[in-house]
Amino acid sequence: MLIKNTLLSENIYSIEEAEVIILGVPFDSTVSEYPGTRFAPLRIREDFNISVNQYLAEMGSISDVKLYDAGNLLVSHGNPKKTLNDLQSDFRSIYKQNPEAKYIVIGGEHSISFPVFEVINSFGDLDYLCYDAHWDLLDEAYGIKESHECVNRRIFELVGGDRMRIKGVREESREEKDFSSRITGKLLGNNPIYLSIDLDILDNVPVSCPVPGGMSFEELWREISKIEKIKAVDIVEYNPLLGYSPIPAELLKRLILLLAKSH
Repeated sequence: MLIKNTLLSENIYSIEEAEVIILGVPFDSTVSEYPGTRFAPLRIREDFNISVNQYLAEMGSISDVKLYDAGNLLVSHGNPKKTLNDLQSDFRSIYKQNPEAKYIVIGGEHSISFPVFEVINSFGDLDYLCYDAHWDLLDEAYGIKESHECVNRRIFELVGGDRMRIKGVREESREEKDFSSRITGKLLGNNPIYLSIDLDILDNVPVSCPVPGGMSFEELWREISKIEKIKAVDIVEYNPLLGYSPIPAELLKRLILLLAKSH
């Protein structure tokens, strides 16, 4: 079930007409350090609305984009299995209405990436590129296979290591370090790309599992802006309870324009 909590007071375009479709997933029940990412979809939308009419040099204006915001998934706090199953079902329903659109999903914790990736991949092969300070390759965490610490392991089990790459890792467990040799990325780019951005890749953004020594926003954007064939993106792990940052909303704005330009 979806609840209204959108970028715009009203969607100007229908879901079938949209070039870019947005969905929020305010879920953080498996977070292992600081909870609060469930508030990010609301905060990012609020910050986005403040600057929505600004024109970005060389990229254009959001007002030129056929944008549809589907609202937020009604999550089951404390029940990751049900929440991720509901996300898979609801996202499949959305995707079937417009498989030609580009998609942006706002978390919430990183566990939300797998159901979204799984749905799109079921319609045609999809490669996976992740920016993250952690591998997120544990088989389970605290007895939970749906944990945010396991999300990339679940994606590996679906598509294998040749179609995925994880960049920016600065903290790892022994289990993940050993397993990471299987993530080769050697076939990455043959298919459309699912881009997952865990904001702990950056310095100076409040996140639930911070690691020092991250990229700057402009370093990250220089890399992202060169990626071809992006089909969908998620932005996860921003924790507005730990502080304010304009970066998540700025990233959302640039991604909308980037995806619309390549539509």
